[in-house]
Amino acid sequence: MKIAAGIFFGASILILTAHRLPAPIREETTPQPTPAAKRKTENKSAPAPESGMNSHSVTVVFTDNTRAAILYLKNYEGKPFSDVRTDQILEQLRRALSTRFGNVSILENSSSSRSAGLTMLFDLQAHAGSISFTANTVSFIATFKNSGGRTIQTISASGKSTVPYPAFSMQFSKAVERAFADFSQKLSAIR
Repeated sequence: MKIAAGIFFGASILILTAHRLPAPIREETTPQPTPAAKRKTENKSAPAPESGMNSHSVTVVFTDNTRAAILYLKNYEGKPFSDVRTDQILEQLRRALSTRFGNVSILENSSSSRSAGLTMLFDLQAHAGSISFTANTVSFIATFKNSGGRTIQTISASGKSTVPYPAFSMQFSKAVERAFADFSQKLSAIR
């Protein structure tokens, strides 16, 4: 009886101290417009200026997840062999949006100022690998809302890279570049 209790106690300690993996990142598909909506837009003789995704300006608002991810990534900045730069994420975001919108403003704090154009909620999740053969992941969801607060488009994008062996560089910047390449491709496909 003592042996069975010892084995049970040892197994339960082993299970309780096992390393827990982060939740998996799942990519969501971008909703496609219905055929009825396409026919309505084709019948218009002149499109309305500054409407929907044709707006000339966009204001980016960070979600709480984004602020938490940026704080998490700041822990890796400046460390030996680390190529994590949070400003790279903001630069890539501004560059990707500037190809579509003439005026891009990014609000890093939680101020509630509204613009006449679109508002984009930027929901970022990121994980930096720490040792060789671990994954760096960057994924985000960009939700575009019109001035009335109605969601008009949602784009999800992700990028992944692996810390090489030997780990003289984390290769995190490759994951960022891949995520924003995915985002740019999906953004340009939207009409």
